[in-house]
Amino acid sequence: MRKVRYNILEEGASMRDVIDSVVAQGPQEFPIHLIDLDDIVSKHRNWLTLIPRVEPFYAVKCNDNSSILRTLMAAGAGFDCASKGEIEKMMKLGADPSRIIFAHTAKSPESILYAKACGIQMMTFDGEIELDKIKQFYPEASLVLRIRYDSSSAQISLGKKFGCDADIEAPQLLQHAKDLGLSIIGVSFHVGSGNDDHDCFYGAIKAARKVFDCAESLGYNLNLLDIGGGFPGEHDKPIDSYARTINKALQRYFPLKSDVRVISEPGRYYVASAVTLIANVTSKRIIRNAQGDIVDIMYYLNDGLFGSFDWINPRQYPPQIIPGNPQLVRSQELFSSTLWGPTCDSMDVIMTGARMEEVQIGDFLLFDDMGAYGTTLATKFNGFSMPKELPYISRSVWLQLGLAKPRTKLRKMGV
Repeated sequence: MRKVRYNILEEGASMRDVIDSVVAQGPQEFPIHLIDLDDIVSKHRNWLTLIPRVEPFYAVKCNDNSSILRTLMAAGAGFDCASKGEIEKMMKLGADPSRIIFAHTAKSPESILYAKACGIQMMTFDGEIELDKIKQFYPEASLVLRIRYDSSSAQISLGKKFGCDADIEAPQLLQHAKDLGLSIIGVSFHVGSGNDDHDCFYGAIKAARKVFDCAESLGYNLNLLDIGGGFPGEHDKPIDSYARTINKALQRYFPLKSDVRVISEPGRYYVASAVTLIANVTSKRIIRNAQGDIVDIMYYLNDGLFGSFDWINPRQYPPQIIPGNPQLVRSQELFSSTLWGPTCDSMDVIMTGARMEEVQIGDFLLFDDMGAYGTTLATKFNGFSMPKELPYISRSVWLQLGLAKPRTKLRKMGV
């Protein structure tokens, strides 16, 4: 098992103390991700309280930082892996194969064989050719049929690429699997990433029920429902309404007496609010009109669209400003501002039209809710540094979960 080391927050210390200690070291060439693991554990406990029947299988693709994965393992979560690489990472961390679902419907033969070698049984499919491939390489697998059910409000419609039609294709695929002698154990769906409509889960669960009934008519006894992801994770977006809808739909279509196991694949929910980005202003340019009035101030940061600011989550509110030089007298006047990333690509823009006080080179900008996809989609385009990740956990939570030996201790008001 690969060991994961943590930075420990002693009693009385907070993540704000960590921010202050980072700022005190002065501007950095690379952006910094502060990871609050307590926030992730709190999210996990909140999930179990609000949706106690649904087992969370964290979507590794959302943020694959080892400290996050190890913490969720210790908390009892399962994992949604979509590639050989993600499976390999989880196995090196000591994950239980029974707590992993290979949730990709278009798998390479090599990855199927690797999952088989690891003892991972659950995997999804949505087409006949995928079934033929599984029959050839892993006929003992426990298969989950993915149906398409799209939320109209989702930022990313996954149904364009994955999921079969529940009414037309699903019965045909169930029959084909039966002809091949394969084991179908359940149905899955994903309403889409960045979904704001909690009611869509009711319709999706209802659609899954129809597929269960169809499978039963063919002699299958399905026992797994996977309701996918599509949950918000920002600090100001609770999932209470999602939980109420899901609980209501499960009670209606999959009551407890049905003995159907229900899992989900949340990603953003767990990690979005857990990460704070600390970026630096490295350059600026003031744009004036013909009369000499400032019409915009353009700032260039050491992080951008090819780093933490992925295209899935555009910024809509200005960051918190921490002066690099606290003694500098500053105007309270607000200016229209544009925040640019560091690369040579003109598409590398973080925010436009923001009303901000004038920021100086060397100042720090803090961005909340940066944990989802901010590192897994990041690149080294133009040779700029990837974000440096610093995970922190309170000693009390660290002891509760039985995690590894700490690397450093952050005490109150100092490192």
